[in-house]
Amino acid sequence: MSKRRRPLQSINPLLDSMFRDLGISERIKLDALYRQWCDIFSGPLADHTAPTDLKEGMLVIAVDSPVWLQHLKFMKKDILAKLKSHGIKDIRLKHGNIRQDRDAGRPDKSQDRVIFRQLTAEEIDGIERAVTEIEDTELQDIVRQVLEKSASRKRA
Repeated sequence: MSKRRRPLQSINPLLDSMFRDLGISERIKLDALYRQWCDIFSGPLADHTAPTDLKEGMLVIAVDSPVWLQHLKFMKKDILAKLKSHGIKDIRLKHGNIRQDRDAGRPDKSQDRVIFRQLTAEEIDGIERAVTEIEDTELQDIVRQVLEKSASRKRA
């Protein structure tokens, strides 16, 4: 007799929830926007702008010249329309050095030192509750390891 299997479910809701709980979901969205910026906006617009910050759906976009800044203020609705599918609710344009702002938005990994700490019993319990709904035991173990590693990281 064969075991009846339920159809596979998307892991996206679990990951979204996990990233939100860890407080990194907006950072992940900002990084994705940064990588896709030249695909979302082609030509000169992409060359003169860069996404630099994201908080509660408000994207801050650095613009490299006052002339471009003024021009983009007139294009705000069009820019926002292209970004809505990425979860952006509003934009704020600011004058700045886009190369410097692009780099400021990315941490300097050469100076990062990661230290791992012991998880508390409460954290371990929370991780176990998070993975109990995953039926596939192999996937459950992988997600558990990711959550444990993420929760135990401490920047020095």
